[in-house]
Amino acid sequence: MAFEGAKLFLQSHENPNTRISVRMDSAKEANIKENRHILKCVAEAVLYCGRQCIALRGSAEKQHCSGNPGNFFALLKLLSNHNEKLKQHLKKPKLKNIVEEVRHAQMYIVLADEVTSHNVELMPMCVRFVDKDLNIREELLEICTLPRITGHHIASAIKDVLSHLSIEIADCRGQGYDGASNMSSENVGVQALIKKDAPKAVYMHCNGHCLNLVIARSCALPVVRNMIDKMKHSVMFFTSSPKRELLLKEVVDKEAYSTGKRKPLIDLSRTRWAARHDAYSHFYSAFVFIIKALEVMAHGLHTEEYSEDVTSGWEGKYKAEAYGLLSGLQNFGFILTFLTVYQVLSHLTGITVKLQSTSLDIIEAFSMVDEVKSVYKELRENIIDDFNQIYEQVVRMAAQVNVEPTEPRAAGRQKHRENVPAEGVKEYYLRNMAIPFLDHVISEFESRFSPLSVSASRLMGLIPSVQCNSDVTVDISEAVALYQDDLPSPEVIHQELKRWKLKWQAKSSHQRPSSCASAIKECDEMMYPNIFKLLKIACTLPVTSCECERSASTLRRLNTFMRSSMGEDRMSSLALIHTHYDMALDLDEAVDLYSKMHPRRLELMITDSQQTYNE
Repeated sequence: MAFEGAKLFLQSHENPNTRISVRMDSAKEANIKENRHILKCVAEAVLYCGRQCIALRGSAEKQHCSGNPGNFFALLKLLSNHNEKLKQHLKKPKLKNIVEEVRHAQMYIVLADEVTSHNVELMPMCVRFVDKDLNIREELLEICTLPRITGHHIASAIKDVLSHLSIEIADCRGQGYDGASNMSSENVGVQALIKKDAPKAVYMHCNGHCLNLVIARSCALPVVRNMIDKMKHSVMFFTSSPKRELLLKEVVDKEAYSTGKRKPLIDLSRTRWAARHDAYSHFYSAFVFIIKALEVMAHGLHTEEYSEDVTSGWEGKYKAEAYGLLSGLQNFGFILTFLTVYQVLSHLTGITVKLQSTSLDIIEAFSMVDEVKSVYKELRENIIDDFNQIYEQVVRMAAQVNVEPTEPRAAGRQKHRENVPAEGVKEYYLRNMAIPFLDHVISEFESRFSPLSVSASRLMGLIPSVQCNSDVTVDISEAVALYQDDLPSPEVIHQELKRWKLKWQAKSSHQRPSSCASAIKECDEMMYPNIFKLLKIACTLPVTSCECERSASTLRRLNTFMRSSMGEDRMSSLALIHTHYDMALDLDEAVDLYSKMHPRRLELMITDSQQTYNE
């Protein structure tokens, strides 16, 4: 060993080019030269467009497209015909790593959600798969432009993306979209058209949308709908006017010790209950202050307590609107309905956030939904005790704004109003509002999430914590029959299940995995090949299409930043390039300046520390 070490030392001393450090420096130097060359070509293209005063972007904004890719991409493509390094750089696949991982996974699901941005129909397309480290991944593949949002056009766009990236559509095992007819139709919907090429691509309605539909349908009761309308009107009344919002803020600052809220009021989100729950929370905290601010406007009360800027100068129409809002909010029925809805739906806040997680598997989602359903069923069984607590809180809240407990006036003939006979105010609202509202929530939960329970029950028997539970009997024969072609040896699956169950029966309950995501990491593919495959399918099955919505949100921000506005520096620089057409510019100096401004983006020069080390 000593002799070999001495030999290598002499060799490196006599021929320094063989040193590892020298080889690494040579590779680094070659990478720096290539990066500087590519960046110089890009700068030349920008300089040319600026001098000619022509737009950089085109209609498609892609270098490989059927439409106009824009002057910038077209010029780079022209330069690449005479520049081999630039040509190779433009050919580098941007999604190579993700596509390779999807192919390695052998099965995936498609997530898609159409969105309108700057009057253009777009569709972020994502894939969900289990990577080589057995982690559940959701990745954006491409954002497609849609000529129309029919099922045919969306399905064609999905197939084109998969074909372009050489991903086999037959390997698709699931589809995750919203419940719109163009997506969910069994005849002409996207899910039906994709199933023609991928028969095992099970369609699942996004559970995030299902949850919002549960809330939306539960709020369709007349008494609840009227309460929400009044609440929305009140929020918009203050948030749509700086002066009115300033009045409310001054009332809050003077009367409240600490609200803990960044804004007194937040508008109700139409799509996400987590955001809507925050709006309810803010409204509850600011209710007393809202009443006081409306009294200032409608009746001219409390003017001596606040500044003249916010207590005077109100026009007649705003006084009338404030008076109407005050009459609606200072109503015992409104206060009781608001607090009942707020507290009953508060159980959905956690699951709303959880369903937006990218690592959620189908079994875990089913467990959470089942848990929330159990909470509501228990709440229904003990509705009298729980409503008594809510009622006491409502009475205290109403007393703060001088409202007495009363029930609506009953008429002789009422067909469209709550008119169940009751003795007393509390019993009236219990029978006419609280019980129907809770029954409606439970009914919607059962109907909206039944597909999730069906999909989960097919594969629930693979989870060790379920399999070892003597009180639960789950048959996975339906899943075996559906995915028979994906299994290495389906004829021995029941023998594998016996070995799998014995393995986990020997361990304590807290050591047994309770989800597919954790179970697959404990499953040896060589020992349990069929179970491993089924667990992989279970992890891949779609839960929500939230990743597409996140991509759409990013798209809106990027589109606004990159297209709808141009910074003053960029606009001024392009104008100067065009105005001073003949001015000589040193592009090497421009590359040096870029490398100093963004030292970590590309290797463009040897740093001082590296130079010192080499010396």
